[in-house]
Amino acid sequence: MSLFKDTFFYSLAKWGHRLSTIILAPFIITYFTPQQYGYMSLINTLGAFFAMIGMLAIVDQGLPRFFIDTDDLFEKQSYASTSLLISGVGILVMTGIILAGFPLIPLFFDEIQAPFLFCLLIALVSLGHSMRHIGGNMLKWTFQSALFTRITLFQALTILCLTICGMLVWNWRANAALLISSTVTLICGIWAISYSKQYLKFSAFSKPKSKELITYSWPLLGLNIFAFFTRSLDRLFLAALTSLGTVGIFAVASAVASLFETLLAGFFFAWGPFILSTFRKPKSPQLYADFFGVTACIGLMSIVILGLWGSPVVMLLRPEGTYLEIGVYIPWIVSGALLYFLGGYFTPGPNIVKKTYWKFIGFVLAAATNAILNYLLIPKLGILGAGLATTVASLVAAIFNIIVSNRLYYIPLKWQIAFSVILFYAATVSFIQHTSPTYLSLYLRFFATVCMLGVALLLYHRDIKASGILQKVLK
Repeated sequence: MSLFKDTFFYSLAKWGHRLSTIILAPFIITYFTPQQYGYMSLINTLGAFFAMIGMLAIVDQGLPRFFIDTDDLFEKQSYASTSLLISGVGILVMTGIILAGFPLIPLFFDEIQAPFLFCLLIALVSLGHSMRHIGGNMLKWTFQSALFTRITLFQALTILCLTICGMLVWNWRANAALLISSTVTLICGIWAISYSKQYLKFSAFSKPKSKELITYSWPLLGLNIFAFFTRSLDRLFLAALTSLGTVGIFAVASAVASLFETLLAGFFFAWGPFILSTFRKPKSPQLYADFFGVTACIGLMSIVILGLWGSPVVMLLRPEGTYLEIGVYIPWIVSGALLYFLGGYFTPGPNIVKKTYWKFIGFVLAAATNAILNYLLIPKLGILGAGLATTVASLVAAIFNIIVSNRLYYIPLKWQIAFSVILFYAATVSFIQHTSPTYLSLYLRFFATVCMLGVALLLYHRDIKASGILQKVLK
């Protein structure tokens, strides 16, 4: 019940974080060209990447493993304060690197006309993302999920109101929208950090603990970097090898797919503390396997619903068909995210025995696969090549992680069947959208949706029943 409650709060928080993106998407699709949306997407992607490097994986990866092992308040304060100071130094250094790197921008992205402004916006996005991520994790590991939800919803609603008013009244475009959203995110991140003051006693800073945190976290930073390459490198390749307009179309497809990713991320935000506190119980491996089946079932449903109905919804906003082809790509984006989560979060073995270098190796393989496939497929297939590359890379990481993790902490996962069905669903929906994006009637879409959803439920009805999800929902 605790997992279900925290999943609700964290899902709601993640929904709040994505709320501005989800509700703003129709306005952006209506008022922004694919080139303008692609520009925003590229800056957000680079900002998230540099924020991840600057934070050094200390707060999200290193802190929880030591924070949760001690009941002593001073020890917790020492770990929390030390991790925040290390992350702060890393973020400041990374901000300087971003601003100093503007002369290199034309070498990679020839459509960018104002490189310094481009880098300035990246730096601001990176700062906002960093502060919010640190604040969210501090509240997460001190089990203040309701507070985290309130701050996130405030952030989302503020961004939403300011951006819509700016677009409709003052004719804002990409730069102004990025400036507002990043500033609000930065303020809310600092606000969230301030609520962890019980654990942020900087007099408790400890050099030994800083060494301990860095030693544990550096492989996980590498894991984060290569996980980012596995899942987000496609936008950088699309911008460098094609055009910002192509990135914009891909961003719309990703925005539709994010409806699924947001729900899933909320679950796994709660899953981390749950799994580390229950893995010693004899029945836990089977419980984890049941939740694996439930997650796979939800993912299959998302591939069908978002893949078959995403394009008709977007067509209502842009009848001329500017973003029509997103239906071909959405199934691959969702399947890539699903494989990434199934293989990454249901494989606790390396974390439990503190051998996280295995996950590092898995994501190195996946990142290399993604980079090679992006380079080979994007010039020939465009956005479809990017989606296929991400899916295959996520599949490589997922299989490697499951095989290695089960040698360290066995979970009876039926991953071979699950992964095969996921790829079959993605290919089927993508093929339907490719062959008949506009001519497939709503009745046929509804029939195909019902049939594929029914098959997904039949495949995983036992896991759904065993997990107790329905009983918790009905209560």
